[in-house]
Amino acid sequence: MEYRILGPVDLWRDGRSISIVGQKQRTLLAVLVLKANQVVSHDRLLTALWGTEIPASSRKLLHNHVWSLRRLLRTATHLSGMPTGYRLNVPPGGSDLETFTAGTRAARTSFAAGDHQQAAHQLREALALWRGPALAGTRDELMLTDGAALDELRVAALADRIDADLALDRHADLISELRHLAVEHPLQERLRGQLMTALHRSGRTAEALEEYRIARHHLRQELGLEPGQELSDLHQMILTAAPVGDVVRSAVLQRAPVPRQLPADVARFTGRDEGLRELDLLVLDKPPAVAIAVVTGAPGVGKTALATHWAHQVASEFPDGQLYLDLRGYSPGEPVTNAQALYQLLYGLGVAQDAIPSGPGEREALYRSLLADRRLLVVLDNAAKADQIRPLLPGSSVCRVVVTSRDSLRGLAVTHDVRAVTLDVMSAEEAVALLAEILGRERVAREEAAAGELAQLCGYLPLALRLAAAQLAEQPDMRMVDFVAGFIGQNRLTALEVEGDPSVGVRDAFNSSYRRIAERHRRIFRLMGLHPGPDVGVEEIVAMAGESRREVDSAMRVLAAAHLVHRGDGGRYALHDLVWLYARDCAHAHDDESVRRTALFRLFDWFLQTTKAAMDALYTTTVQVDLVNVSGGYELPAFDDFDAAAAWLDARYRVLMSVIRCAARHGANAHVWQLVEILDYFFYLRNHVDDWLTSLELALRAVRELEDRDGEGRVLNALGAANLMTGRMPECIDFQQQALDLSRAVGDLASEAYALNRIGYSRLWTGEFKQAIADSVRAIDLYRQQDNEQGEISATVTLGIAYHRVGRYTEALHSLNRCLDFDRAHGNRSDEGYTLVLVGDVYDSLQSSATALEFYERAVRLNQEIGQRRFEACAANGIGRVYRKLGRLAESVDRHLYALELVREGCDRISECEVLMDLGHCYLAEGEDQEALTTCRQALDIADSIADRFLQGLARGAVADACRALGRTAEAASLSREALDILEPMGVPQAADIAKHL
Repeated sequence: MEYRILGPVDLWRDGRSISIVGQKQRTLLAVLVLKANQVVSHDRLLTALWGTEIPASSRKLLHNHVWSLRRLLRTATHLSGMPTGYRLNVPPGGSDLETFTAGTRAARTSFAAGDHQQAAHQLREALALWRGPALAGTRDELMLTDGAALDELRVAALADRIDADLALDRHADLISELRHLAVEHPLQERLRGQLMTALHRSGRTAEALEEYRIARHHLRQELGLEPGQELSDLHQMILTAAPVGDVVRSAVLQRAPVPRQLPADVARFTGRDEGLRELDLLVLDKPPAVAIAVVTGAPGVGKTALATHWAHQVASEFPDGQLYLDLRGYSPGEPVTNAQALYQLLYGLGVAQDAIPSGPGEREALYRSLLADRRLLVVLDNAAKADQIRPLLPGSSVCRVVVTSRDSLRGLAVTHDVRAVTLDVMSAEEAVALLAEILGRERVAREEAAAGELAQLCGYLPLALRLAAAQLAEQPDMRMVDFVAGFIGQNRLTALEVEGDPSVGVRDAFNSSYRRIAERHRRIFRLMGLHPGPDVGVEEIVAMAGESRREVDSAMRVLAAAHLVHRGDGGRYALHDLVWLYARDCAHAHDDESVRRTALFRLFDWFLQTTKAAMDALYTTTVQVDLVNVSGGYELPAFDDFDAAAAWLDARYRVLMSVIRCAARHGANAHVWQLVEILDYFFYLRNHVDDWLTSLELALRAVRELEDRDGEGRVLNALGAANLMTGRMPECIDFQQQALDLSRAVGDLASEAYALNRIGYSRLWTGEFKQAIADSVRAIDLYRQQDNEQGEISATVTLGIAYHRVGRYTEALHSLNRCLDFDRAHGNRSDEGYTLVLVGDVYDSLQSSATALEFYERAVRLNQEIGQRRFEACAANGIGRVYRKLGRLAESVDRHLYALELVREGCDRISECEVLMDLGHCYLAEGEDQEALTTCRQALDIADSIADRFLQGLARGAVADACRALGRTAEAASLSREALDILEPMGVPQAADIAKHL
């Protein structure tokens, strides 16, 4: 797969272009390619597709566009859905943008090394990737922003290639090309200067001077500006017949020693393509004032490495030199003062020590005067605050400044135009690549899994990766898997220290930031280390700390500015793995056990109460649980409706799983089982089956330690439901029978009704429909005795489904319509979304296609609104069935494929089997008999794997139909007999249909 955005947005597979229909589809792909291998947030994608006029149904529409794109890509592995957005997984060399960027970077390295021939060749290859204006065919806003930035990169690469050709004395050959470029880019002084150089060196000096006049006229007419210093100096040199260098950038007269102060380039620099691209724009910009980039990020994330490496790459862009200064903002001891910094910079510029003024103001004035007509790069490393930077900024617009800091330096952006380059930890791929660079590709390739685990344990932090790799490099015979095992068995921060020199370890890097904040802010940081993560909300820390919201907000701003924490989507905060470990270590070192335990139990209390409130708003039939004796007085969010509650639960889902595990580790048994029980329906709603089962195992252990028989019955019932979702039918019935027996043993009628309702529903998938009817009728009777209408309705849903299965359609409609009326009256939108599908199914069985389609379409709309993907899939599949019966086969296949994607995303094996059977029948109707057989066999494999007797019978019948269409009559007859043997005892109408073929 090859992604092309340097021109019309295009997708190539197996040497052929794949048509991308629609501007929004191209825009979506372009944004994902621009951020390849990174998660692009939903908000960013919505803005790219709709700008400021985002429709109310934008999330649904976005999902549809993603689904369409996945169909083009053929596999979901290329495009991954994440909780906060989507990530396009692009392999090395998989996009023309990556190939272009790598090529231009390599060319600049060749040019700096004096290999102009190789540089010209590399740049020609890179420029050949361009097929027109970048991002063509996308929305105008994207073309005018990201597209324009990419086009600037192309022009810069073109100018670099011309520099290389000028250095190779190809002056005459360049004149025609440069004339066209000067017309196309009349305000581009660099191209105009190259044209002047080529003309002058070809003996056409008068024409070179005329080009300067034309450039000056354009600049004055369009911008009201005079030509820049470089172009003016070149003009003067041509007038005075002074020698013009090989490249225009060398035209600035050398009036002082040229400083070359950059530290040695970083050995084996890896990745950081996005950061390098951001810094490249610093060279391309032509600002009216000095251009500044501030590289910020957490300790050890590689800010200095990026700035230094980039500075070496672009050194040739700054013929008057490069200044470097470590401001020691986060180093032991005192930071460099402004006076000290200016002294070092002036000395580096060649000012004699006795000529450097004593006053800071005079030093600043002299510094700016010396830089006024010179093109220099100034790298100011390790700054602590904006006040350290301002006196060191040149006054000249031809200079460029790169600052690195752990602080965001927001104050600098108030007074200057700053380009922020925020570094995060490396991607997993970059981290493993760095290990390979240091340890050798063969060694890492031999133990690729261990290398990936080591990268993860290092939190993908470059400093940690280099320290770990250094230890491994000293032990060439040690297997990486053994090193990782030892690494896991000890404190990772301690393991990442250098014996005899702890100042270069990761812990010391964090210490230097931690020491600089006030104790009240350190306390909040330590509490974040106790929080189980993976991210933290301000309201959660308010609960843990017992502080005001205002105080915690203030602390979070300080911690974020120091890059000890970072703010993510939804206003939540996160700590990188090693920073979180450091915060936890600080908590254990500074706060006693009772303080830590109190803070954690306050967090458990807050989550228990808030989750209960959210589930009450989400699902009014949430089982009633008498909450453990929790402390009160917390500030709890309000949930006005389903959408607000669902959004809160979705955003905090991973945190809730961490809280459950954390509560189990700390013996908060009542919190554990009640949180799991309260979330029971949400696990089902969002199809989080694996987490559901894992959490229920913790809950079962907790209730048994508490000897809570009521809680044990609830958990056993939930274990049955979760096993049902995974297709483990024997385990499902076993757990629910245990719950039923337990309720009867203690004489608890409410628990017995609940258990009967649960086991009756599960019998729908074992083919025991008559017993399901009996269990549901008994459950309804018990619920009525307790005046529990909600429980009665829940059992009536099961009864309606069972009636439908055995062909008692009138009774099924009566039961389900009663449930539908109740759902609407009580605002149970999720139940309504499910019941609409069930009513549609009954009408479909009655061959009432128009009515069935009406209910299915209503179900799709409602389930899309509330984000219920499983029921949306069921409704979409029903629409596909109706379309098939109406002869709309192409639309039918499309609906079935859409449903199939949804159920596979949610790992819903039961629904996947049903969808595959319907898709197979549609293929049969199209005459695609072999495709039908393949599809129906997939359904049969699933039915057998989950031991669903009803589906096993139906799937055998479907495969038999496909075999019959292919003329394989003996095989069809055998499968039909098997299907009949399964279905006939169930009393279902499908048995009679199959019997007709025997």
